[in-house]
Amino acid sequence: MVFTATIQSRSDLGSSLAIRVGRSEGFWSCQPGQFYLLRTGAAWSPYGRRALFPTLIDPNELGFLLAPSNDPGLAWLAAQPAGTALDLIGPQGRGFMLHEHQRRILLMAEASAVAPLFALIPPALARQASITLLLHGRRRADLLPAAALPPAVEYYTACDDPLPGQPTTLDDAFVSALNWADGLYLAGSAEFLRQAKAVVTEARFAVTSGFAQAVAPVALPCGVGACMACLVDSGRGRHRACVRGPVFDLGELAL
Repeated sequence: MVFTATIQSRSDLGSSLAIRVGRSEGFWSCQPGQFYLLRTGAAWSPYGRRALFPTLIDPNELGFLLAPSNDPGLAWLAAQPAGTALDLIGPQGRGFMLHEHQRRILLMAEASAVAPLFALIPPALARQASITLLLHGRRRADLLPAAALPPAVEYYTACDDPLPGQPTTLDDAFVSALNWADGLYLAGSAEFLRQAKAVVTEARFAVTSGFAQAVAPVALPCGVGACMACLVDSGRGRHRACVRGPVFDLGELAL
């Protein structure tokens, strides 16, 4: 569905930018992990849309988080003031599934890719689940401030330029949390997901179906599978992530 939304507010979250948009009529029908395709200004081709994952899904608003990027399309969005009209298509793809039995939710991401996980927090809290977020950033500035999260979310961070006493990896916190979690949700680069899959396999002896879900680390240019740029290898064939995903069971991803 193509529609127009308007930027309602902008706010800084560390080095990232949080944007909220609203629409004048209708309601959002989006699941965590689905995405929208944004046309980035009149001067850009409509085929050069950028995929945006909502961090907030409200009947009257959507929230998006823009991490620092050299992408000119996202730079265009980051420069737009409140009141700017945005041309969006979506929602696209298949998102996360919160299984009924899951009450101890573990979220883990690289800071540049964390946006899809944010939308999982409200529905998980609504079912009174316990939530832990593990976040890794290249720089301290990339990490989200704790105030960006609901107080009920337990939050641990690591970065490549830590303060004294701050960890550089999430390894210890991840292994500890795996002993507690009954649902794992991931977002990050292929290398990040590959390492996470190895840790899960070692800690739990296997990546059992339904335990861990991850956003495929691929570009999503067209949203309908026509461009074939989002192919994901499952080890038993290749799938178009914008149609079959972008969320997959971690065990399905051949990383």
